[in-house]
Amino acid sequence: MSLTGSPRLSSPRLFHHVPARLTSTPPPQNDPASQLPPDATLSQRLKHLIKSYGWYALGVYIVLSTLDFTVAFAGINLLGAEQVASAAAYIKEIAIGFIHTKPPEPGRDEMDGISAGDASREGLYATLVLAYTIHKTLFLPVRVGLTAVLTPRLVGWLRTRGWAGSEGARKAARDMRDRIQRKD
Repeated sequence: MSLTGSPRLSSPRLFHHVPARLTSTPPPQNDPASQLPPDATLSQRLKHLIKSYGWYALGVYIVLSTLDFTVAFAGINLLGAEQVASAAAYIKEIAIGFIHTKPPEPGRDEMDGISAGDASREGLYATLVLAYTIHKTLFLPVRVGLTAVLTPRLVGWLRTRGWAGSEGARKAARDMRDRIQRKD
């Protein structure tokens, strides 16, 4: 049995769940829009999850996105920020070498030495780009999978407390207000 009182059908699919509805009537089983094909891509499964659970799934996905970007950025800073900065400087020199066709201006080397702060800023930008790339490529399957696992559990937990849905948000706010008033 699910938390809504309707019997849960077993399925070998990864994203099978009970939709977050406030009524006790189960969704129509023959509706092709509610069925997910077995060979659905990761993005199709995420869209189906967001359609089924709404803001809850989107909120879980955004929280996980923030966390995994932070992990990627911190990991790059801890493991190799200097290497990223030097690689960015090397790539910039190569790119400038291709762009400039006229000889460098006299005294330009001294001016480049003055802007030492630009090198650290370039290293930060390169670290951000690399962290974003890791976040969007390597962590995507983990993020979508965790969203698929955590969202139904979160919605179930919210339902057991009566906090799901628009009336649930009001009840959660009342409960928190009561707790705060009891502490005072």
